Amino acid sequence: MGILNKMLGLIKKKLLGKSLKKSTWYGVVGLVLWVALSTVGFAEGYSLDWEVGVETRLFTEGASYEQQNHTVSIRTQAEFYYAWNNGNDSVEFVPWYVVDQQDEERTHGDIQELAWIHVGDDWELRTGVRKVFWGVTESVHLVDIINQSDMTLSLDGEDKLGQPMINLSLVNDWGIVDFFILPGHRKRLFAGEDGRPRSTFVVTEEDATYESSDEDHRIDAAIRWQVSIDDWEIALSHFSGTSREPTILPVPNADLELLTFYPVIDQSGLEVQYIAGDWIWKLESIVRSGQGDQYTAAVGGTEYTQVGVFDTDIDIGWIAEVTSDDRGLDAPHFSERDIVVGTRWALNDAANSQALIVVSVDSKTGEQLWSLEASRRFYDSWFVTIEMLVFANAGDAPTVADMMSGNVDIRRKMAAFSNDDYLQVEVVKYF
Repeated sequence: MGILNKMLGLIKKKLLGKSLKKSTWYGVVGLVLWVALSTVGFAEGYSLDWEVGVETRLFTEGASYEQQNHTVSIRTQAEFYYAWNNGNDSVEFVPWYVVDQQDEERTHGDIQELAWIHVGDDWELRTGVRKVFWGVTESVHLVDIINQSDMTLSLDGEDKLGQPMINLSLVNDWGIVDFFILPGHRKRLFAGEDGRPRSTFVVTEEDATYESSDEDHRIDAAIRWQVSIDDWEIALSHFSGTSREPTILPVPNADLELLTFYPVIDQSGLEVQYIAGDWIWKLESIVRSGQGDQYTAAVGGTEYTQVGVFDTDIDIGWIAEVTSDDRGLDAPHFSERDIVVGTRWALNDAANSQALIVVSVDSKTGEQLWSLEASRRFYDSWFVTIEMLVFANAGDAPTVADMMSGNVDIRRKMAAFSNDDYLQVEVVKYF
């Protein structure tokens, strides 16, 4: 009960969280609500679903930076959908909130979707807060740049914050073209001092600086063309605006916190996927300028699926990818030169049981990151997910004194997380 009372107290104290304090965001949200409420007659149907999840994360070793060995969090999410005008107009609303036992930065909420969508004969207009995903590979999503990453929820950057936007999509025989106007920038969220796993120094979104004189009010833009030709799927994209990936300033402040700087960038991206029977060949590549010297990065590989192995309903996929970033050690992530292998299991049963195991190996240092994601439904409305992260051959975690003196091996980017292997279990109830 002590943990629950603490969580309820945090909800009252931080009802909507710092991540929602955006005047530009509120402006777009207000526009969506005004349009929706002024045109909806509430004569047609709607759907409302919501879920509550309890998650526990257990670490196998003592923390490097005095955090706890376990944490519990509670999450709730709602999904509202309303359509009218014979389905040509609709509103989607998806808010969520997380309360964490240990990490104050992880206790926050967000609006993932709050958008009015209008469908024409060969076009769609989507206005509001939305999530947009680009990419085809498994290990890294280089081209996925529209939404900001929420690193308090996971290290892989796949948990995203909602982005205000106006998105016009044109559908033609020669492909789909999407135009994006993106008013306002959202800062990346990082684990706090009590969060785990985290780096040696706390990276904070507070006091972030911007290259643009408009700071987080700058209006960005993007365009993407995608087409399917026989067994090929190809997409080209370009983004111009404030980077979603901050530059971490190298000198910590008096509170031993690293600050962030957001430059203005241009990024062009390529996605290619080729399906040949049971084989899928994938490639993502980008060229980015404005964030230091111009650089290129790529990830490519294949996935082979064995369908109905051993005369059962089970499908097994085998994954192999290679990552490359020509910044080398200057790249701010783990995946600048990795070899990735993994396997995906789909039992194709009534409970929708599935699992994914992936290991990434640094081809120079031998550092390894093992991950497991498994899920299964039980009863009619319950769902359990299991995640595991293991940092192998990462070296010893550097102390603050080591970092201040420069007595670290800069090649070992996982060293700060070497004691942070964990198992995470979440149970979700759907209503």
